[in-house]
Amino acid sequence: MNRLIHLKLGLFTLLVGLLSATTWADDVGITKARLVQQAPTRYVLEADVSQALLWAVKAPIFPNRFQVSELEFITQSGAIVVQATATTRGEPLSPRDEILLPWMRNGVSLTVQWLDGSIYQGLFMRTLEGIRVPVRLIIPSHPSLTEIAIEHFRTGGEHLAFKWLHLLFAFSMVLLWPSRQVFLNLLYVAFGHGLALILADVGLPGADLLLADLLGTLLIFLMAIGAIGASASQHYHPLFVIFGLLHGLAYAQELAPLELPRDLKLPALFMFTLAIDAGHAVAVGMGLFLLKALSWLPQVRTLAAYAVGSLSVAILITLFQAHVVVGQTDLLNFDRIRIATRFALPVSQNAQVGGQRPQGARQLTNAVMNYLSVEPYEVRQEILIQARAAVQFLGVLDRGMGSIPVESLEPVKAGILDIVQRANSMAIDGQPATPVSARADFVTLGPAGVMVRPEPVTESLDHGIIGITLVYETPALADAITIEWQLFSPTVTQIEAATIDPFGGTTTILSPDTNALQWKNRLSGYQVPVIAEIAVEKPRLPIVSILLFLAVVGCAGISWRHHKRLVLQPILASVLALGLVLYPFARFSLDLPWVLPRVPSTERTAVILDDLLTNIYRAFGVRNESRVYDRLATTVIGDQLSQIYLQNRRAMEFEDRGGARANVDDVNILAVDDIKRQTQEEFVADATWSVSGSVNHFGHTHYRQNRYHALITFVKDQNHWKLKDLELIDERRVF
Repeated sequence: MNRLIHLKLGLFTLLVGLLSATTWADDVGITKARLVQQAPTRYVLEADVSQALLWAVKAPIFPNRFQVSELEFITQSGAIVVQATATTRGEPLSPRDEILLPWMRNGVSLTVQWLDGSIYQGLFMRTLEGIRVPVRLIIPSHPSLTEIAIEHFRTGGEHLAFKWLHLLFAFSMVLLWPSRQVFLNLLYVAFGHGLALILADVGLPGADLLLADLLGTLLIFLMAIGAIGASASQHYHPLFVIFGLLHGLAYAQELAPLELPRDLKLPALFMFTLAIDAGHAVAVGMGLFLLKALSWLPQVRTLAAYAVGSLSVAILITLFQAHVVVGQTDLLNFDRIRIATRFALPVSQNAQVGGQRPQGARQLTNAVMNYLSVEPYEVRQEILIQARAAVQFLGVLDRGMGSIPVESLEPVKAGILDIVQRANSMAIDGQPATPVSARADFVTLGPAGVMVRPEPVTESLDHGIIGITLVYETPALADAITIEWQLFSPTVTQIEAATIDPFGGTTTILSPDTNALQWKNRLSGYQVPVIAEIAVEKPRLPIVSILLFLAVVGCAGISWRHHKRLVLQPILASVLALGLVLYPFARFSLDLPWVLPRVPSTERTAVILDDLLTNIYRAFGVRNESRVYDRLATTVIGDQLSQIYLQNRRAMEFEDRGGARANVDDVNILAVDDIKRQTQEEFVADATWSVSGSVNHFGHTHYRQNRYHALITFVKDQNHWKLKDLELIDERRVF
């Protein structure tokens, strides 16, 4: 019972706190923009801005190989589309590129359509330089094993040159040992790297790469002292293994936040360490050649040892000053090499966050104003009508009338709602549409937009306003909409009509001669995201490597038991090396029901929770309660918990805003800590995440972002992950 109370209170706070109408932010300066790839090397970037904001939008800055046209301005009623074209004779946009928008706006909600029809969306905030758009976050990216191998082998090669540390490490070995022994000593470092591969796979955390490099610098100094005293020792071997182990685990730690598929992280770690080991071997070979070439110089090894020792001290001081003292522990430029796609909600959800849309209703500029909102699963038509125009449409002689008494408000609302529906035919995707919900309210206008008047009052004919909301359900996102508007009068000869969709908005003027409002999905190939069950991944085990390791251990055990010296050491070492090489690659999915499942790793738990929360928020994207229930059943375990979510669904209805429905736009897992096993198939994670939400009504968008900290219980249910409990610990408003 206590768990149910925790969940109920947690979710109620989650939804109501996020979506409370009285605390929504108004405008945080987010501009809607679209980037469309028209040809392999041709891109068009356009943004919807008002006349007052033209000064804030400048030509975008693409990579140097692109030529960008001057800005073009396409005027629409009430709004302007600013457009720029970027072309290149070189390589198209790639995940390594970045687009800079030098716009005087707080951010941009960017929708991208690529040549293959795929659509991505992201919200990018302003920095000191402008609004930076890393292409890797908006491009379809499915890196292959070969691409990952090349990318991280290159990263390892580049890290070799960091402060010349690894090259000095290899050269200091050359000074202390003869050639054959040097290469054998390198195997200890390689063994440490291989051991790190296995320990990283079982979830052992690593330290910063800086710590491993500091240890390497100390080893260089110790080997330089040994070379000066000509005292080679076997005591270095454990240090070499520890250095390789820490270095490998450190890179595994660096890989953790990268959004690489799990099956590609071990190959990435292997290729990085392979590049380091290969670089060591090459450096040793060059060092041996150099010493042999300079062997005619007296005391060449001693002089070189003094030089290497001095350089190691200089490197150690530099590392402390440039990194340790200032807390800069990031040694790798992952902004360039991160090639995986960011986990985010699909465009249908994210596209609602803010955006520069047609001017929302703050004052009644025409006697009738029409707003068409196109969203996934519904089309909503919202109409503002001046009270005098409304009574005229009803056939009431308004001469001499100044107000509508309280007792006449309901008949006026019912009458105008009936007339509007009869004179307002809508076709969605070529089929006549009937609203599933229709309501009329007397409303007020202000800086926060349209608000339903809480208590009935005598309404002025000249200042009173009726807000009408008609809701039409759709199976997904509509592709085309046509409205035939027939409601005109001698005093109402034109109306202002605005259309808002997930990708932008337009405004037009309707009159008796041009009374058709038409909307067409401007981005083809759009797919509304589905709610899918989150499958429990079967463990992929390195079966071949395990068998090879067991063979080596078996042979070593037999030899030790019979007190015999291993005569096949080179062969067993080769078998061990083969097992390490195959470890990240030769892995197979196995279903082992008798084996207790491992506690999910931090990165895997983050993905699971992201998917669970995303599914839950998506479930409320429809109005029909039976559909909401069915969608929740794929993610929430237990009928009682599903009913609790259904009760909280009402928190997403904005009664004081004419029935507008809130959308949760983005779920972002910020941190996952302290993952514990409750039972064999039940786990609890201490998680922190942010949720961005928005509500659009009468052309006006309100939005908010909250940050949450909670204990989330998730379980395995018939090979699928489901959420069982959520105990909210903290909630903070971001904006």
